[in-house]
Amino acid sequence: MLDDIYKQLLIKQEQTGKKIDLLIICGDFQAIRNITDLKCMSCPDKYKQIGGFHRYYTGERRAPILTIFVGGNHEAGNHMRELYYGGWAAPNIFYMGGSSVVRFGGLRIGGVSGIFKDFDFAKGYYEHPPFRGHSRASMHHVRSFEIFKMLQVRTPLDIVVSHDWPQKIERFGDTAKLLAKKPFFKAEVDRNELGSQANALLLERLRPKWWFSAHLHVRFTAKVSSSETIYNKGWNAIPPYNNISKNDAAGLDGVQANIASASANTVSGAGAGTNSDEITIDSFSSDEGADSQQAPVVASSSPNRNETSRTRIPLNLPPPKHTANIATTNDELTQYSENEEEQHDLPPKIKEEVNEGAPSKDDFVISKEPTFSNPHVPGRSTEFLALDKCLPRRQFMEVIDVDVDGDYDPNVKHLQLEYDPEWLAILRLCQQYTPTDDMPFIPPRNAVFTGEKPSVPLFPDHLISQELEWVNENVFADGPVFIPPNFVQMAPAPPRETPDSAHFGLATRDFGSGARGSRGRGGRSGSRGQGRQNRGNWQDAQPWQGQLPYFLYPSPQTDDFCRMLGLQNLLTRRQQYDNLTSSSS
Repeated sequence: MLDDIYKQLLIKQEQTGKKIDLLIICGDFQAIRNITDLKCMSCPDKYKQIGGFHRYYTGERRAPILTIFVGGNHEAGNHMRELYYGGWAAPNIFYMGGSSVVRFGGLRIGGVSGIFKDFDFAKGYYEHPPFRGHSRASMHHVRSFEIFKMLQVRTPLDIVVSHDWPQKIERFGDTAKLLAKKPFFKAEVDRNELGSQANALLLERLRPKWWFSAHLHVRFTAKVSSSETIYNKGWNAIPPYNNISKNDAAGLDGVQANIASASANTVSGAGAGTNSDEITIDSFSSDEGADSQQAPVVASSSPNRNETSRTRIPLNLPPPKHTANIATTNDELTQYSENEEEQHDLPPKIKEEVNEGAPSKDDFVISKEPTFSNPHVPGRSTEFLALDKCLPRRQFMEVIDVDVDGDYDPNVKHLQLEYDPEWLAILRLCQQYTPTDDMPFIPPRNAVFTGEKPSVPLFPDHLISQELEWVNENVFADGPVFIPPNFVQMAPAPPRETPDSAHFGLATRDFGSGARGSRGRGGRSGSRGQGRQNRGNWQDAQPWQGQLPYFLYPSPQTDDFCRMLGLQNLLTRRQQYDNLTSSSS
């Protein structure tokens, strides 16, 4: 499937005469390396196939176009967990992690992996090898912690990528046409339940220029103007936060302890395809094979685009100079008054001791109320695009030109992915709150629920400014930082001669007569059965050769990334100690 996508892109590039800069795939990428990855993919065994990704993983083939993707609900969850912060799944193919923001040619691109399920949304990352039972599915369910991190973004995003749609987005497009194509959506549309509540919350808060999604197997476009509201309920409207008691809610957003408050060029972006809970095993070029990469959207650019020459990310935040971490609840007094005459009535001896060596009022930036910058661009609308499955005669690919505002070096022709300073600052700020069990994630007390709609938990600007200052000094001191091409193959892959349709005996199929439906449901010979879903050959069922791969492998990329930011790898490092059982389990 991946081969077919790149083939079509290269044909499109030749036909239009436009260079395609970036391919974005919106989930269900299925970066399957081996039989253990197949076992960890959440779908019925009968649909499992090795596919063609392992050839890119081993270097047998190389992606001809830089590719980024988010996770869907049919992925090798163990492989994606190894790259939790994002990283190269293969050379020139970048996974955006659980959530992230990266830069590309002046564009800021945000991504959120997984689909929304209310019963898993609040949980932490409790899954452990060997990832049995529900944990294989829950690894693909978006967590509130990822949404919380994305909500902290304060500067505008150009593109956001997700697998499932933001809830209510169908109201901003041709709903009647959508229901004519997918009439079984009507009940969810009528109940305002089609799509993800969490993504709707992000869309309302972030308002990017473009939002690309997938998952529902239909092309759909919508436009949300800057004056329209898609979601106004806020964080507590999302289960289980809508069940928080009054006292708990007061503990979350009532107490504010320990807080102080270019020239236009063109870059192409791309949105991508979809796969819902339904699984179809048709492929792009034939009637066989499991569906994998879903409707990519591609990027094309003008020939004069180049890299930006920034060395700092400008944020309209309070200056980090000596920002005081001493503001308290609204019930308490500010420790240093702006009016020198406002002193507590202390005895002279005590007042002298208190004032001796005390910093002057000019040494502190004191805010009685915390401030929260808004990432909205006034007057800018959000264009939404979802595409269909990667099948013949379906709208699964689209090339889009995305305008970019910024200063660029005209001598730079090769665009690369870059780290985003603000996102790295957010990661440093949020790291200590990473949930590593199945208990509900509760926003920390120094994250304040905003009074505006939607009311969401936000860190005050000054806390992000402090981390951003560290990031600029320690990571971006010499200017933009490109994401290094530090991919290393860690897990084994099958031999080169292995067919893409191989399932190593995981799938239940009949190869006796080769006739369509030679064995039907319940094993009854001669019935129509499941048709092409059961077709295959004996080579596909050959067992895995050699030692069975482990569930998790160390990721040098993740280790390097955590060292760069001074983070502890709380998820994959911890789980590697639990990786004592091989996939033979």
